[in-house]
Amino acid sequence: MKALLPLCGAFLVGLCTVASGADDDGLSEQIRQLKSEALDLNRDLTLLEQELLYASPQTSIFVSVDVGTPIRLVDVNLTIDGEHVGYHFYTDQEFEALTKGGIQRLYTGNLASGRHVMEATITGYDPLGKDYQKSTSYTFTKGAGKKMVEMQVVDDLNKQQHKFEFREWNQQ
Repeated sequence: MKALLPLCGAFLVGLCTVASGADDDGLSEQIRQLKSEALDLNRDLTLLEQELLYASPQTSIFVSVDVGTPIRLVDVNLTIDGEHVGYHFYTDQEFEALTKGGIQRLYTGNLASGRHVMEATITGYDPLGKDYQKSTSYTFTKGAGKKMVEMQVVDDLNKQQHKFEFREWNQQ
């Protein structure tokens, strides 16, 4: 919408100039320019209308953990395409629900069709109580329908930390 304001302003300035009575050659050039600006404005308004009426369906990102994990998840930060879209700090009760097979929706929003990069950073405690932070990146492609991505935080008992596994669902 902000991009349309300069076009509307230019259109009105051009209209006032035409009305003030310029010479014939200058007048026809200004009319041609105004027609071009009006067509550009119409195109921009049509694109805006399409975006508002036919918004891309939702994308949801879910978080789950291994059932009975000895590792404690503290919080998750989420970015999509470089934009911060989600954060959650887990209470003891919330984390307990996750360890019993629960799943948490961390993000829901509209994303355009195409390729997207999701980055997540988790903070947690290993079985010995030592804190750590770990990040991951995952690329997914969004189609015309709904997209759901599950980020499962699974135990990597060899390293005594978490690792990440991803699952995707498309819904038309």
